[in-house]
Amino acid sequence: MTHLVRISGLAILLGFSPQTSLGAAARSAEEIWKLLEKLPAAEREKKLVEGAKIEGEMLWYTNSGVENATRYIQAFKKNYPFINANFWRSKTRQVTQRVVSEANAGRHLVDVIKPSTDLLPVLLEKNLIGRYDTPVRVIYPAHAKSVYYTNMNYAFRVFAFNPRKVNRKDAPKSWDDLLQPRWKGEVLFDESSLEEVMALLTAWGRERTVNYFTKLSQQQLLIRIGRDTTTQMMMAGEAALAVTTYAYNNEGLRAQNAPVDWIAEDLIPALIYPLTMARHAPHPYSAALFYDFLISEEGQRLIAKEGRVVAHPKVESIYPRMRELQSFLGTPRVQLNTLEQNHKHYKEGIQILDEIVLKRKSSL
Repeated sequence: MTHLVRISGLAILLGFSPQTSLGAAARSAEEIWKLLEKLPAAEREKKLVEGAKIEGEMLWYTNSGVENATRYIQAFKKNYPFINANFWRSKTRQVTQRVVSEANAGRHLVDVIKPSTDLLPVLLEKNLIGRYDTPVRVIYPAHAKSVYYTNMNYAFRVFAFNPRKVNRKDAPKSWDDLLQPRWKGEVLFDESSLEEVMALLTAWGRERTVNYFTKLSQQQLLIRIGRDTTTQMMMAGEAALAVTTYAYNNEGLRAQNAPVDWIAEDLIPALIYPLTMARHAPHPYSAALFYDFLISEEGQRLIAKEGRVVAHPKVESIYPRMRELQSFLGTPRVQLNTLEQNHKHYKEGIQILDEIVLKRKSSL
């Protein structure tokens, strides 16, 4: 009975009469979002809120850190206290695998998904990402959005070093510098660094990339799980370098006088963190409100306070060095793969990372 009342309520919100058949009223999430696109802004917001009050909940799968994701959810709930918003957090590959596994089992639990562009093709191939357009993102530049996503923030991967062990002038400035004998056994490397592999594949081609990672793997890399973990281990003195780190995280630690500094290497892997809608989102109204909140100026300022570079053109990072990195976007210094490039190189990238760097059987 509850289920029937809920569907009837959603039907009325979309302008259907109570006499509309149940089959016709059970619109898909994408159909609901498409209908909402046609409404004036004020009416659209009203419909979203009314629908969300009926739904009462929302679930987000994300690769954001737990503290960050908690902060976003709490801020969203402050604006929309009638939505019991929750999230599940893991590494990007696990997020992707969970979405696929649940869909294969016919279980559609998630509403909003934040993967990374290197793994988004997997979800697109299986038709699990919904088309969603919102007036909130009109201000965004063309490269920061598509019919399937909006860029929540950029990520720049840089070489971090412990200044107590390495002088800045001696720190590696390029990928080839990491092959010097002095860095053998001194390089911490996060096991989930598929983005770095795919960036180099796109810039260098397969042969050079395979040759490079074959040589790098002979440097006795210290493979660990998590970029924060590798940085913490480096600061504790377990190695001189951590080369797959977030620039914004290093800047935050530097602001606390932690023993960390970083170099923007010769080719900086950068990526978009795409905010996407689950095609079969069970709570389409609440999902739309949450999505709109994260890409709004308010939501983007919340993210920028962490030191990140966001895509909203009115919001700047709090750290000058991050703004310098942002200025490199669109130049050969930064490799920002397109969705098409990531789709093209995905299988090769996984294979190189798994079999050459991590020395394990590929997951493909």
